[in-house]
Amino acid sequence: MTLLLRDTETKTAEAPAGDTPGGETPPEAAPVATACPKCGAPVEPGQDWCLNCGEAQASRRLALPGKRAIGTVLALTGVLVVGAVAAAYAALDQNSPATPAGTTQVAQVPAPQPSAAAPAPVDTAPSDAAPSSTLPPTTGSTDVPPASSTPAPSLPRTTTPSIPTTPSTGATGSTGSTGSTSTGSDSSSKGDTTSTTRTSTTPELPDPVAIRLDPTAASLYDPYRRDIADATTADPKKALDGEAGTSFPITVADGAESIGAGLVIDLGSKQGVREVDVTTKTPGFKIELYATDETDLPPDITDTRWAHLKDIRDVGTDTDGKVKVDLGAGTTKYRHVLLWLTTPPTDGFTARLSEVRVFG
Repeated sequence: MTLLLRDTETKTAEAPAGDTPGGETPPEAAPVATACPKCGAPVEPGQDWCLNCGEAQASRRLALPGKRAIGTVLALTGVLVVGAVAAAYAALDQNSPATPAGTTQVAQVPAPQPSAAAPAPVDTAPSDAAPSSTLPPTTGSTDVPPASSTPAPSLPRTTTPSIPTTPSTGATGSTGSTGSTSTGSDSSSKGDTTSTTRTSTTPELPDPVAIRLDPTAASLYDPYRRDIADATTADPKKALDGEAGTSFPITVADGAESIGAGLVIDLGSKQGVREVDVTTKTPGFKIELYATDETDLPPDITDTRWAHLKDIRDVGTDTDGKVKVDLGAGTTKYRHVLLWLTTPPTDGFTARLSEVRVFG
């Protein structure tokens, strides 16, 4: 009996402390729940992400992959950048020239020799004997062409190097003149050639040609119905009949200071007008020349369809009653030409147009 009790106590002492009588394992302690640091929602142990806001938990943040790889990439990138900068600097330092090109070129130019610029001037007096065609070159100088038979003018010494020039034919017909002499000859000859070329290439206008006009092409232009005494008896055709003894008169009342009427000529078609000749027996009046390209005459002189060409004061006073009016090249073409009389003659109140000729 005593042995059984001892055996039982021995088994009880050898049993593990955590085992309960009867061989049953005690239950484990329940895991402690945590809260999300961002939204406060409960997070189970071992849960890497919050199911409410998606925030990474502490266990996930501590175990984020790629930290070592990112550090390695950044370190390698820094090494490569430093190496590239060093290589570029070395390449630039090797390619840069030691001295500027311009400085080297200037240093290669030899110093000018004043003695070699030009030979000393030789004053030769004219003699009765015929000079030789050429003289031997000056000793010690190979840059200056041989002098011609004509004595060269005295030239001042310069510090510029002697530069041989292409010989040119001067006024005396020689082909070996010095550089300065040939340059002057070339300049003058080129200037003469240019002047001659410009003169020859400028086209000259031919002489004006009289436009053939029938006497019926002339008519009175009186848009303001002025009191012209001889308007009913005067015939405008007499201004174009080619007879110096006839005329077309325009008379105003005594004491009138203006006329305000004129003679209009129909050219039959649009033509360029270069000159108008007027002959009168009553000099001293004033004419304003107008023209239009319209087939029908404008209603009055202020109409913009009239083109003002020129004014003639004191018609025929100093030219024995004749005047020529130059109108240029006649590039603009007109259908009608108007001689608009504005003031009466110096003596009397009748202006007579003996002959009117139009040139194109």
